[in-house]
Amino acid sequence: MATEPPRHLGVNVPRSSMESPPGIAALFLISFDIRTGYVVSWKRTIPGVEIEGVVEYKSLPSGLHNVTEDLVYFVHEQYAGISAFLNHPATEAERNANMFAIGVLVPLSTGRLGKSWRHAPRLKELTLKYADNMSNMQDLCDYWDAYKIGGSESAPESPLDSPLSVRFRPGERPSHSSRNRAFSDAMVLETFRPALTPFHPASSLPDFVDCFGPLIFPLYRAALLRKRVLFMCEAPVHTTCNYVYDLSLLASLPNSLLQLLPDDRTPPLRPRPLFNVGIHDIPYLSSFDPSRSIIDLETDPSWIACSTDTVLTMKPDLFDVLITLPAPYAQHSAERTFPKITLVHHTGGKANQTQQIPLKATQRDARRYAMLRRGLRRFGNDGPAPPESSTSDTDSTYSSSPVVEPLSWTRLAYTSFIWWASAGENREGLSEEEEEHQIEQDSRLLASPPEIALVAYFRRLTSQIFVTLAGAIARNDCVDDDAYNDDAYIDDPDDETDASLSMSRDSIHGDEGSSPLLRQRSSASASARHGASAGHRDCSADDTVTITVADMAEMGLDVWSATDRVFVEELVSLWWGRGAKVDSARIRCCGISVL
Repeated sequence: MATEPPRHLGVNVPRSSMESPPGIAALFLISFDIRTGYVVSWKRTIPGVEIEGVVEYKSLPSGLHNVTEDLVYFVHEQYAGISAFLNHPATEAERNANMFAIGVLVPLSTGRLGKSWRHAPRLKELTLKYADNMSNMQDLCDYWDAYKIGGSESAPESPLDSPLSVRFRPGERPSHSSRNRAFSDAMVLETFRPALTPFHPASSLPDFVDCFGPLIFPLYRAALLRKRVLFMCEAPVHTTCNYVYDLSLLASLPNSLLQLLPDDRTPPLRPRPLFNVGIHDIPYLSSFDPSRSIIDLETDPSWIACSTDTVLTMKPDLFDVLITLPAPYAQHSAERTFPKITLVHHTGGKANQTQQIPLKATQRDARRYAMLRRGLRRFGNDGPAPPESSTSDTDSTYSSSPVVEPLSWTRLAYTSFIWWASAGENREGLSEEEEEHQIEQDSRLLASPPEIALVAYFRRLTSQIFVTLAGAIARNDCVDDDAYNDDAYIDDPDDETDASLSMSRDSIHGDEGSSPLLRQRSSASASARHGASAGHRDCSADDTVTITVADMAEMGLDVWSATDRVFVEELVSLWWGRGAKVDSARIRCCGISVL
Protein backbone atom coordinates (compact mmCIF):
# COMPACT_ATOMS: atom_id res chain seq x y z
CA MET A 1 0.00 0.00 0.00
CA ALA A 2 1.27 3.45 -0.85
CA THR A 3 1.57 5.82 2.07
CA GLU A 4 -0.93 8.67 1.86
CA PRO A 5 0.85 12.02 2.29
CA PRO A 6 -0.55 14.22 5.03
CA ARG A 7 -3.60 15.82 3.41
CA HIS A 8 -3.27 19.10 5.28
CA LEU A 9 0.07 19.77 3.60
CA GLY A 10 -1.80 20.69 0.44
CA VAL A 11 1.03 19.75 -1.89
CA ASN A 12 -0.06 20.78 -5.37
CA VAL A 13 1.67 18.13 -7.48
CA PRO A 14 0.29 15.30 -9.64
CA ARG A 15 -0.63 12.14 -7.77
CA SER A 16 1.76 10.06 -9.92
CA SER A 17 4.69 12.09 -8.68
CA MET A 18 3.71 11.57 -5.05
CA GLU A 19 4.14 7.80 -5.11
CA SER A 20 6.84 6.08 -3.15
CA PRO A 21 9.06 8.80 -1.71
CA PRO A 22 11.97 7.12 0.08
CA GLY A 23 11.91 6.72 3.83
CA ILE A 24 13.83 9.39 5.73
CA ALA A 25 16.47 8.94 8.42
CA ALA A 26 16.26 12.56 9.55
CA LEU A 27 14.03 15.61 9.21
CA PHE A 28 15.41 18.98 10.28
CA LEU A 29 14.71 22.69 10.36
CA ILE A 30 17.64 25.10 10.07
CA SER A 31 17.02 28.72 11.06
CA PHE A 32 19.19 31.80 10.77
CA ASP A 33 20.03 33.63 14.00
CA ILE A 34 21.61 37.07 13.64
CA ARG A 35 23.96 36.32 16.54
CA THR A 36 24.90 32.67 16.12
CA GLY A 37 24.27 32.09 12.40
CA TYR A 38 22.54 29.00 11.12
CA VAL A 39 21.37 26.55 13.80
CA VAL A 40 19.36 23.35 13.85
CA SER A 41 16.22 24.60 15.61
CA TRP A 42 14.16 21.40 15.24
CA LYS A 43 15.03 17.83 14.29
CA ARG A 44 13.93 14.23 14.30
CA THR A 45 16.32 11.36 13.53
CA ILE A 46 16.41 7.60 13.69
CA PRO A 47 18.85 6.14 16.24
CA GLY A 48 22.52 6.49 15.29
CA VAL A 49 22.15 9.46 12.93
CA GLU A 50 23.90 12.65 14.04
CA ILE A 51 23.22 15.84 12.13
CA GLU A 52 24.36 18.65 14.43
CA GLY A 53 27.36 20.49 13.04
CA VAL A 54 26.86 18.91 9.60
CA VAL A 55 23.58 19.70 7.89
CA GLU A 56 23.71 23.41 8.79
CA TYR A 57 26.74 23.91 6.53
CA LYS A 58 25.87 21.40 3.81
CA SER A 59 22.29 22.62 3.46
CA LEU A 60 23.07 26.33 3.30
CA PRO A 61 25.93 27.20 0.93
CA SER A 62 27.50 30.66 0.89
CA GLY A 63 25.52 33.32 -0.92
CA LEU A 64 22.03 32.04 -0.24
CA HIS A 65 21.17 35.34 1.43
CA ASN A 66 21.13 36.83 -2.08
CA VAL A 67 18.37 34.56 -3.38
CA THR A 68 14.73 34.02 -2.49
CA GLU A 69 14.68 30.22 -2.56
CA ASP A 70 16.84 27.25 -3.45
CA LEU A 71 17.01 23.46 -3.40
CA VAL A 72 20.28 21.96 -2.20
CA TYR A 73 21.58 18.39 -2.54
CA PHE A 74 24.46 17.01 -0.50
CA VAL A 75 25.93 13.75 0.81
CA HIS A 76 26.54 12.92 4.45
CA GLU A 77 28.15 9.54 5.15
CA GLN A 78 25.75 6.87 3.82
CA TYR A 79 22.91 9.35 3.34
CA ALA A 80 21.83 11.79 0.66
CA GLY A 81 20.47 15.10 1.86
CA ILE A 82 18.02 17.53 0.31
CA SER A 83 16.99 20.84 1.81
CA ALA A 84 14.53 23.47 0.64
CA PHE A 85 15.67 27.02 1.45
CA LEU A 86 13.42 30.06 1.76
CA ASN A 87 14.38 33.70 2.28
CA HIS A 88 11.20 35.14 3.76
CA PRO A 89 10.55 38.87 4.29
CA ALA A 90 10.81 39.81 7.95
CA THR A 91 11.00 42.81 10.27
CA GLU A 92 13.82 45.33 10.34
CA ALA A 93 15.00 43.84 13.63
CA GLU A 94 15.60 40.60 11.75
CA ARG A 95 17.49 42.49 9.02
CA ASN A 96 14.40 42.30 6.81
CA ALA A 97 14.97 38.62 6.17
CA ASN A 98 13.96 35.40 7.83
CA MET A 99 16.07 32.65 6.30
CA PHE A 100 15.54 28.98 7.00
CA ALA A 101 15.63 25.56 5.36
CA ILE A 102 13.77 22.30 5.87
CA GLY A 103 15.51 19.13 4.80
CA VAL A 104 15.70 15.35 5.06
CA LEU A 105 18.30 12.59 4.90
CA VAL A 106 17.57 9.42 2.91
CA PRO A 107 19.73 6.29 2.49
CA LEU A 108 22.06 6.30 -0.51
CA SER A 109 21.36 2.62 -1.09
CA THR A 110 18.88 3.37 -3.87
CA GLY A 111 21.17 5.49 -6.05
CA ARG A 112 23.18 8.67 -6.44
CA LEU A 113 20.68 10.69 -4.44
CA GLY A 114 18.56 7.96 -2.92
CA LYS A 115 15.61 9.35 -4.93
CA SER A 116 15.56 12.20 -2.42
CA TRP A 117 14.16 14.57 -5.06
CA ARG A 118 10.76 12.95 -4.52
CA HIS A 119 10.59 14.89 -1.27
CA ALA A 120 11.30 18.22 -3.00
CA PRO A 121 7.68 19.32 -3.67
CA ARG A 122 6.67 18.52 -0.11
CA LEU A 123 9.70 20.20 1.44
CA LYS A 124 9.05 23.37 -0.53
CA GLU A 125 5.44 23.27 0.62
CA LEU A 126 6.54 22.78 4.21
CA THR A 127 8.76 25.86 4.04
CA LEU A 128 5.83 27.99 2.86
CA LYS A 129 3.59 26.70 5.62
CA TYR A 130 6.28 27.23 8.24
CA ALA A 131 6.83 30.80 7.03
CA ASP A 132 3.15 31.51 7.65
CA ASN A 133 3.23 30.20 11.21
CA MET A 134 6.67 29.67 12.73
CA SER A 135 5.28 28.61 16.08
CA ASN A 136 3.47 25.57 14.66
CA MET A 137 5.63 22.44 14.34
CA GLN A 138 2.74 20.07 13.78
CA ASP A 139 3.29 19.88 10.03
CA LEU A 140 6.88 18.80 10.60
CA CYS A 141 5.84 16.21 13.17
CA ASP A 142 3.23 14.79 10.82
CA TYR A 143 5.75 14.62 8.00
CA TRP A 144 8.22 12.74 10.19
CA ASP A 145 5.55 10.26 11.26
CA ALA A 146 4.52 9.68 7.65
CA TYR A 147 7.93 9.10 6.10
CA LYS A 148 10.44 8.08 8.77
CA ILE A 149 12.28 4.84 8.07
CA GLY A 150 10.40 1.94 9.58
CA GLY A 151 7.38 4.09 10.27
CA SER A 152 5.27 2.98 7.33
CA GLU A 153 5.17 0.58 4.46
CA SER A 154 6.81 1.95 1.35
CA ALA A 155 4.87 1.97 -1.86
CA PRO A 156 6.00 -0.50 -4.51
CA GLU A 157 8.36 0.88 -7.12
CA SER A 158 6.94 1.65 -10.51
CA PRO A 159 8.55 0.08 -13.61
CA LEU A 160 10.32 3.38 -14.23
CA ASP A 161 12.02 3.22 -10.85
CA SER A 162 13.31 -0.34 -10.88
CA PRO A 163 16.76 -1.18 -12.30
CA LEU A 164 16.85 -2.73 -15.73
CA SER A 165 18.56 -6.09 -15.46
CA VAL A 166 18.76 -9.48 -17.12
CA ARG A 167 20.02 -12.42 -15.15
CA PHE A 168 21.18 -15.84 -16.34
CA ARG A 169 21.40 -18.93 -14.19
CA PRO A 170 24.93 -20.23 -13.41
CA GLY A 171 26.29 -22.11 -16.39
CA GLU A 172 23.52 -20.94 -18.69
CA ARG A 173 24.70 -19.65 -22.07
CA PRO A 174 22.90 -16.54 -23.34
CA SER A 175 21.03 -16.93 -26.60
CA HIS A 176 22.04 -15.20 -29.81
CA SER A 177 19.76 -12.27 -28.95
CA SER A 178 21.93 -11.51 -25.91
CA ARG A 179 25.18 -11.42 -27.89
CA ASN A 180 26.94 -8.16 -28.66
CA ARG A 181 25.54 -6.88 -25.38
CA ALA A 182 28.57 -4.69 -24.70
CA PHE A 183 27.36 -2.44 -27.49
CA SER A 184 23.68 -3.15 -27.39
CA ASP A 185 23.59 -2.23 -23.72
CA ALA A 186 24.36 1.28 -24.86
CA MET A 187 21.88 1.29 -27.73
CA VAL A 188 18.63 0.83 -25.86
CA LEU A 189 15.65 2.68 -27.26
CA GLU A 190 12.48 3.56 -25.47
CA THR A 191 9.32 1.58 -26.24
CA PHE A 192 7.20 4.04 -24.31
CA ARG A 193 7.48 7.64 -23.30
CA PRO A 194 8.31 7.73 -19.59
CA ALA A 195 7.83 10.94 -17.68
CA LEU A 196 10.39 11.99 -15.12
CA THR A 197 8.98 12.88 -11.74
CA PRO A 198 9.07 16.56 -10.77
CA PHE A 199 12.49 17.75 -9.64
CA HIS A 200 14.23 14.66 -11.04
CA PRO A 201 17.83 15.88 -11.57
CA ALA A 202 18.06 14.19 -14.97
CA SER A 203 15.35 16.48 -16.31
CA SER A 204 18.10 19.10 -16.49
CA LEU A 205 20.15 17.07 -19.01
CA PRO A 206 19.16 19.13 -22.07
CA ASP A 207 20.03 22.36 -20.23
CA PHE A 208 23.29 20.82 -19.02
CA VAL A 209 24.37 19.96 -22.54
CA ASP A 210 23.24 23.33 -23.86
CA CYS A 211 25.11 25.19 -21.11
CA PHE A 212 28.44 23.58 -21.97
CA GLY A 213 28.06 23.37 -25.72
CA PRO A 214 30.99 21.51 -27.33
CA LEU A 215 32.72 21.52 -23.93
CA ILE A 216 30.35 18.76 -22.81
CA PHE A 217 32.60 16.21 -24.54
CA PRO A 218 35.97 17.03 -22.90
CA LEU A 219 34.13 17.32 -19.58
CA TYR A 220 32.59 13.88 -20.12
CA ARG A 221 36.01 12.44 -21.00
CA ALA A 222 37.54 13.94 -17.85
CA ALA A 223 34.86 12.17 -15.83
CA LEU A 224 35.64 8.91 -17.65
CA LEU A 225 39.20 9.36 -16.37
CA ARG A 226 37.68 9.59 -12.89
CA LYS A 227 39.09 13.04 -12.20
CA ARG A 228 38.13 15.04 -9.13
CA VAL A 229 35.72 17.56 -10.67
CA LEU A 230 34.61 20.74 -8.90
CA PHE A 231 31.85 23.00 -10.24
CA MET A 232 32.21 26.56 -8.92
CA CYS A 233 29.04 28.65 -9.08
CA GLU A 234 27.02 31.40 -7.45
CA ALA A 235 23.83 30.82 -5.49
CA PRO A 236 21.31 29.38 -6.14
CA VAL A 237 22.88 25.92 -6.39
CA HIS A 238 19.93 23.74 -7.42
CA THR A 239 20.85 23.78 -11.10
CA THR A 240 24.51 23.08 -10.40
CA CYS A 241 23.63 20.19 -8.10
CA ASN A 242 21.63 18.80 -11.02
CA TYR A 243 24.69 19.18 -13.25
CA VAL A 244 26.74 17.12 -10.79
CA TYR A 245 24.13 14.39 -11.09
CA ASP A 246 24.05 14.68 -14.89
CA LEU A 247 27.81 14.34 -15.30
CA SER A 248 27.89 11.36 -12.96
CA LEU A 249 25.13 9.74 -15.00
CA LEU A 250 26.68 10.37 -18.43
CA ALA A 251 30.13 9.14 -17.36
CA SER A 252 28.89 5.88 -15.82
CA LEU A 253 29.89 2.58 -17.43
CA PRO A 254 27.33 -0.17 -18.09
CA ASN A 255 28.07 -3.39 -16.22
CA SER A 256 28.41 -5.19 -19.55
CA LEU A 257 31.80 -3.51 -20.06
CA LEU A 258 33.26 -5.29 -17.03
CA GLN A 259 34.08 -8.28 -19.22
CA LEU A 260 36.47 -6.10 -21.22
CA LEU A 261 38.46 -4.96 -18.19
CA PRO A 262 41.04 -6.67 -15.97
CA ASP A 263 39.54 -8.37 -12.95
CA ASP A 264 42.01 -6.93 -10.49
CA ARG A 265 41.98 -3.20 -11.21
CA THR A 266 38.57 -1.83 -12.05
CA PRO A 267 37.82 1.74 -10.95
CA PRO A 268 34.23 2.49 -9.94
CA LEU A 269 31.83 2.11 -12.84
CA ARG A 270 30.00 5.17 -11.54
CA PRO A 271 31.70 8.40 -10.47
CA ARG A 272 31.14 9.48 -6.87
CA PRO A 273 28.82 12.56 -6.76
CA LEU A 274 29.17 14.63 -3.58
CA PHE A 275 26.91 17.49 -4.69
CA ASN A 276 27.20 20.64 -2.57
CA VAL A 277 30.44 21.04 -0.57
CA GLY A 278 31.98 23.98 1.29
CA ILE A 279 34.93 25.06 3.38
CA HIS A 280 33.85 22.75 6.19
CA ASP A 281 34.34 19.82 3.79
CA ILE A 282 38.01 20.60 3.10
CA PRO A 283 39.30 17.94 5.53
CA TYR A 284 36.97 15.40 3.93
CA LEU A 285 38.02 16.34 0.39
CA SER A 286 41.66 16.15 1.46
CA SER A 287 41.14 12.53 2.49
CA PHE A 288 40.80 11.48 -1.15
CA ASP A 289 44.41 10.66 -1.97
CA PRO A 290 45.05 10.71 -5.75
CA SER A 291 48.49 9.17 -5.28
CA ARG A 292 47.10 5.82 -4.18
CA SER A 293 48.37 2.93 -6.31
CA ILE A 294 45.69 0.34 -5.50
CA ILE A 295 42.26 0.89 -6.99
CA ASP A 296 39.56 0.23 -4.44
CA LEU A 297 35.90 1.16 -4.55
CA GLU A 298 36.05 2.60 -1.04
CA THR A 299 39.28 4.58 -1.33
CA ASP A 300 39.07 5.66 -4.98
CA PRO A 301 39.81 9.39 -4.96
CA SER A 302 37.49 10.50 -7.76
CA TRP A 303 34.44 12.65 -7.07
CA ILE A 304 32.18 15.30 -8.61
CA ALA A 305 30.91 18.19 -6.50
CA CYS A 306 29.82 21.82 -6.62
CA SER A 307 30.44 24.78 -4.34
CA THR A 308 29.87 28.49 -3.89
CA ASP A 309 32.88 28.88 -1.56
CA THR A 310 35.63 30.47 -3.66
CA VAL A 311 38.14 29.55 -0.96
CA LEU A 312 38.19 26.06 -2.46
CA THR A 313 39.64 27.41 -5.71
CA MET A 314 42.71 28.50 -3.75
CA LYS A 315 43.43 24.88 -2.88
CA PRO A 316 44.11 23.26 -6.28
CA ASP A 317 45.55 20.20 -4.58
CA LEU A 318 41.96 19.22 -3.74
CA PHE A 319 40.72 18.82 -7.32
CA ASP A 320 41.81 17.91 -10.84
CA VAL A 321 39.25 19.80 -12.91
CA LEU A 322 37.78 23.18 -12.00
CA ILE A 323 34.62 24.34 -13.78
CA THR A 324 33.68 27.98 -13.36
CA LEU A 325 30.08 28.50 -14.36
CA PRO A 326 28.99 31.88 -15.75
CA ALA A 327 27.12 34.17 -13.38
CA PRO A 328 23.33 33.89 -13.65
CA TYR A 329 23.06 37.33 -15.29
CA ALA A 330 25.41 36.18 -18.08
CA GLN A 331 22.53 34.18 -19.53
CA HIS A 332 20.99 37.45 -20.68
CA SER A 333 24.11 38.82 -22.37
CA ALA A 334 24.19 39.30 -26.13
CA GLU A 335 27.26 37.09 -26.56
CA ARG A 336 27.12 33.43 -25.62
CA THR A 337 29.19 32.66 -22.52
CA PHE A 338 30.35 29.12 -21.91
CA PRO A 339 31.72 27.74 -18.63
CA LYS A 340 35.47 27.83 -18.12
CA ILE A 341 37.10 24.43 -17.61
CA THR A 342 40.59 24.31 -16.12
CA LEU A 343 42.64 21.14 -15.91
CA VAL A 344 44.94 21.11 -12.88
CA HIS A 345 48.20 19.28 -13.49
CA HIS A 346 49.88 18.23 -10.25
CA THR A 347 53.62 18.36 -10.74
CA GLY A 348 54.47 17.09 -7.26
CA GLY A 349 57.53 18.15 -5.39
CA LYS A 350 57.85 19.53 -1.89
CA ALA A 351 55.69 22.54 -2.67
CA ASN A 352 53.09 20.34 -4.38
CA GLN A 353 53.16 22.66 -7.35
CA THR A 354 50.34 22.69 -9.85
CA GLN A 355 49.91 23.87 -13.41
CA GLN A 356 46.49 25.01 -14.58
CA ILE A 357 45.64 24.41 -18.23
CA PRO A 358 42.45 25.60 -19.98
CA LEU A 359 40.55 22.65 -21.39
CA LYS A 360 38.93 23.08 -24.79
CA ALA A 361 36.82 21.01 -27.10
CA THR A 362 38.33 19.52 -30.24
CA GLN A 363 37.23 20.24 -33.78
CA ARG A 364 35.67 16.78 -33.80
CA ASP A 365 33.71 17.74 -30.67
CA ALA A 366 32.44 20.88 -32.39
CA ARG A 367 31.12 18.95 -35.37
CA ARG A 368 29.65 16.26 -33.12
CA TYR A 369 27.91 18.85 -30.96
CA ALA A 370 26.37 20.54 -34.01
CA MET A 371 25.05 17.18 -35.17
CA LEU A 372 23.82 16.37 -31.67
CA ARG A 373 21.78 19.57 -31.52
CA ARG A 374 20.31 18.96 -34.94
CA GLY A 375 19.48 15.40 -33.96
CA LEU A 376 17.80 16.44 -30.72
CA ARG A 377 15.67 18.93 -32.57
CA ARG A 378 14.74 16.36 -35.19
CA PHE A 379 13.76 13.61 -32.77
CA GLY A 380 12.76 15.62 -29.73
CA ASN A 381 10.02 18.07 -28.96
CA ASP A 382 11.72 21.12 -30.38
CA GLY A 383 10.22 20.76 -33.83
CA PRO A 384 12.01 19.88 -37.05
CA ALA A 385 15.73 20.26 -37.40
CA PRO A 386 16.94 23.65 -38.58
CA PRO A 387 18.22 23.87 -42.14
CA GLU A 388 21.88 23.12 -42.63
CA SER A 389 22.50 26.79 -43.37
CA SER A 390 21.11 27.83 -40.00
CA THR A 391 23.66 29.92 -38.13
CA SER A 392 22.64 28.40 -34.78
CA ASP A 393 23.70 24.82 -35.41
CA THR A 394 26.20 24.80 -38.27
CA ASP A 395 29.57 23.17 -37.72
CA SER A 396 31.38 26.44 -38.38
CA THR A 397 29.44 28.15 -35.60
CA TYR A 398 31.12 25.94 -33.01
CA SER A 399 34.41 25.17 -34.75
CA SER A 400 35.35 28.85 -34.59
CA SER A 401 34.27 29.22 -30.97
CA PRO A 402 36.96 30.29 -28.48
CA VAL A 403 36.19 27.17 -26.39
CA VAL A 404 37.23 24.93 -29.30
CA GLU A 405 40.81 24.12 -30.30
CA PRO A 406 41.73 25.94 -33.53
CA LEU A 407 42.41 23.92 -36.63
CA SER A 408 45.93 22.50 -36.38
CA TRP A 409 48.40 23.31 -39.10
CA THR A 410 48.66 19.60 -39.89
CA ARG A 411 44.91 19.43 -40.43
CA LEU A 412 45.04 22.51 -42.65
CA ALA A 413 47.92 21.04 -44.61
CA TYR A 414 46.04 17.75 -44.89
CA THR A 415 43.08 19.56 -46.40
CA SER A 416 45.39 21.26 -48.90
CA PHE A 417 46.99 17.97 -49.91
CA ILE A 418 43.80 15.93 -49.97
CA TRP A 419 43.97 15.62 -53.72
CA TRP A 420 46.87 13.20 -53.21
CA ALA A 421 44.40 10.75 -51.71
CA SER A 422 42.41 10.66 -54.93
CA ALA A 423 45.66 9.89 -56.77
CA GLY A 424 46.14 6.76 -54.67
CA GLU A 425 48.58 8.08 -52.09
CA ASN A 426 48.51 6.59 -48.60
CA ARG A 427 46.92 8.81 -46.01
CA GLU A 428 46.46 8.06 -42.34
CA GLY A 429 43.71 10.47 -41.49
CA LEU A 430 40.06 11.03 -42.28
CA SER A 431 38.53 13.04 -45.08
CA GLU A 432 35.77 15.50 -44.37
CA GLU A 433 33.27 13.04 -45.87
CA GLU A 434 34.44 10.22 -43.62
CA GLU A 435 34.30 12.38 -40.52
CA GLU A 436 30.87 13.69 -41.48
CA HIS A 437 29.69 10.10 -41.84
CA GLN A 438 30.81 9.39 -38.28
CA ILE A 439 29.02 12.45 -37.00
CA GLU A 440 25.85 11.38 -38.76
CA GLN A 441 26.07 8.08 -36.91
CA ASP A 442 25.92 10.06 -33.69
CA SER A 443 22.33 11.08 -34.43
CA ARG A 444 21.02 7.59 -35.18
CA LEU A 445 20.29 6.83 -31.56
CA LEU A 446 18.58 10.08 -30.72
CA ALA A 447 14.97 9.58 -29.72
CA SER A 448 12.46 11.48 -27.66
CA PRO A 449 12.31 12.48 -24.91
CA PRO A 450 15.65 14.29 -24.95
CA GLU A 451 16.70 13.08 -21.48
CA ILE A 452 16.44 9.46 -22.60
CA ALA A 453 18.20 10.23 -25.86
CA LEU A 454 21.14 11.90 -24.14
CA VAL A 455 21.68 9.09 -21.64
CA ALA A 456 21.61 6.49 -24.41
CA TYR A 457 23.81 8.66 -26.63
CA PHE A 458 26.63 9.00 -24.09
CA ARG A 459 26.28 5.38 -22.99
CA ARG A 460 26.84 4.41 -26.60
CA LEU A 461 29.90 6.66 -26.84
CA THR A 462 31.35 5.07 -23.73
CA SER A 463 30.82 1.55 -25.03
CA GLN A 464 32.26 2.51 -28.40
CA ILE A 465 35.45 3.78 -26.76
CA PHE A 466 35.92 0.82 -24.41
CA VAL A 467 35.08 -1.87 -26.95
CA THR A 468 37.51 -0.36 -29.46
CA LEU A 469 40.30 -0.17 -26.89
CA ALA A 470 39.64 -3.75 -25.80
CA GLY A 471 39.97 -4.83 -29.42
CA ALA A 472 43.25 -2.92 -29.77
CA ILE A 473 44.63 -4.56 -26.62
CA ALA A 474 43.57 -8.00 -27.82
CA ARG A 475 45.20 -7.28 -31.17
CA ASN A 476 48.39 -6.21 -29.41
CA ASP A 477 48.46 -9.30 -27.20
CA CYS A 478 47.32 -11.73 -29.91
CA VAL A 479 44.43 -12.80 -27.71
CA ASP A 480 41.32 -14.46 -29.10
CA ASP A 481 38.23 -12.29 -28.95
CA ASP A 482 36.55 -15.03 -26.90
CA ALA A 483 38.44 -13.62 -23.92
CA TYR A 484 35.95 -10.79 -23.84
CA ASN A 485 33.02 -11.91 -25.95
CA ASP A 486 29.47 -11.17 -25.05
CA ASP A 487 28.52 -14.78 -24.32
CA ALA A 488 29.91 -14.23 -20.85
CA TYR A 489 27.56 -11.32 -20.21
CA ILE A 490 25.64 -11.24 -16.96
CA ASP A 491 23.94 -8.03 -16.04
CA ASP A 492 24.23 -7.11 -12.40
CA PRO A 493 20.77 -6.68 -10.91
CA ASP A 494 22.17 -3.80 -8.87
CA ASP A 495 23.11 -1.88 -12.01
CA GLU A 496 21.28 1.40 -11.61
CA THR A 497 20.97 3.06 -14.98
CA ASP A 498 18.77 5.44 -13.15
CA ALA A 499 15.60 3.94 -12.64
CA SER A 500 13.43 6.60 -14.20
CA LEU A 501 15.67 6.56 -17.27
CA SER A 502 15.51 2.80 -17.78
CA MET A 503 14.79 1.78 -21.37
CA SER A 504 13.86 -1.39 -23.20
CA ARG A 505 16.52 -3.45 -24.98
CA ASP A 506 14.13 -5.44 -27.13
CA SER A 507 14.00 -2.94 -29.95
CA ILE A 508 17.72 -3.15 -30.62
CA HIS A 509 17.97 -6.85 -31.40
CA GLY A 510 15.77 -6.92 -34.45
CA ASP A 511 18.36 -5.99 -37.07
CA GLU A 512 21.86 -6.01 -35.68
CA GLY A 513 23.38 -6.32 -39.10
CA SER A 514 22.04 -2.92 -40.15
CA SER A 515 23.62 -1.08 -37.26
CA PRO A 516 26.87 0.70 -38.11
CA LEU A 517 27.86 0.56 -34.46
CA LEU A 518 27.44 -3.19 -34.29
CA ARG A 519 29.45 -3.46 -37.46
CA GLN A 520 32.13 -1.47 -35.66
CA ARG A 521 31.85 -3.88 -32.74
CA SER A 522 32.33 -6.76 -35.16
CA SER A 523 35.29 -4.91 -36.62
CA ALA A 524 36.89 -4.63 -33.20
CA SER A 525 36.25 -8.32 -32.59
CA ALA A 526 37.66 -9.16 -35.99
CA SER A 527 40.81 -7.23 -35.13
CA ALA A 528 41.24 -9.29 -32.01
CA ARG A 529 40.60 -12.54 -33.89
CA HIS A 530 43.06 -11.48 -36.55
CA GLY A 531 45.67 -11.07 -33.88
CA ALA A 532 44.91 -14.55 -32.55
CA SER A 533 44.99 -16.08 -36.01
CA ALA A 534 48.45 -14.64 -36.63
CA GLY A 535 49.83 -17.14 -34.18
CA HIS A 536 52.92 -17.79 -36.31
CA ARG A 537 54.22 -14.30 -35.68
CA ASP A 538 56.00 -13.38 -32.48
CA CYS A 539 53.41 -12.07 -30.03
CA SER A 540 55.32 -9.63 -27.87
CA ALA A 541 54.58 -9.44 -24.16
CA ASP A 542 55.19 -5.70 -24.24
CA ASP A 543 52.56 -3.98 -22.09
CA THR A 544 52.53 -0.92 -24.35
CA VAL A 545 49.47 -0.97 -26.60
CA THR A 546 49.50 0.67 -30.03
CA ILE A 547 46.38 2.67 -30.80
CA THR A 548 46.05 3.35 -34.50
CA VAL A 549 44.49 6.29 -36.28
CA ALA A 550 41.66 3.96 -37.31
CA ASP A 551 41.09 3.13 -33.64
CA MET A 552 40.91 6.83 -32.79
CA ALA A 553 38.37 7.43 -35.54
CA GLU A 554 36.31 4.41 -34.46
CA MET A 555 36.17 5.81 -30.93
CA GLY A 556 34.85 9.07 -32.32
CA LEU A 557 37.94 11.00 -31.22
CA ASP A 558 39.86 13.68 -33.09
CA VAL A 559 42.78 12.07 -34.88
CA TRP A 560 44.47 15.48 -35.16
CA SER A 561 44.19 16.46 -31.50
CA ALA A 562 47.06 15.92 -29.06
CA THR A 563 44.55 16.33 -26.23
CA ASP A 564 42.55 13.32 -27.41
CA ARG A 565 45.72 11.26 -27.75
CA VAL A 566 46.63 12.05 -24.13
CA PHE A 567 43.09 11.11 -23.12
CA VAL A 568 43.46 7.66 -24.67
CA GLU A 569 46.84 7.12 -23.03
CA GLU A 570 45.41 8.00 -19.61
CA LEU A 571 42.28 5.92 -20.15
CA VAL A 572 44.27 2.79 -21.03
CA SER A 573 46.52 3.37 -18.02
CA LEU A 574 43.59 3.85 -15.62
CA TRP A 575 41.26 1.07 -16.72
CA TRP A 576 43.74 -1.53 -18.02
CA GLY A 577 46.98 -0.62 -16.22
CA ARG A 578 48.83 -0.53 -19.54
CA GLY A 579 50.93 1.97 -21.39
CA ALA A 580 49.64 3.18 -24.75
CA LYS A 581 51.26 4.62 -27.85
CA VAL A 582 48.77 6.57 -29.93
CA ASP A 583 49.59 7.11 -33.59
CA SER A 584 48.95 10.59 -34.91
CA ALA A 585 47.28 11.35 -38.21
CA ARG A 586 49.75 11.82 -41.05
CA ILE A 587 50.07 11.70 -44.81
CA ARG A 588 52.54 9.53 -46.67
CA CYS A 589 53.70 10.32 -50.17
CA CYS A 590 55.84 7.74 -51.99
CA GLY A 591 56.42 5.98 -48.67
CA ILE A 592 57.69 9.13 -46.99
CA SER A 593 55.76 10.76 -44.15
CA VAL A 594 54.93 14.27 -45.31
CA LEU A 595 52.80 15.32 -42.33
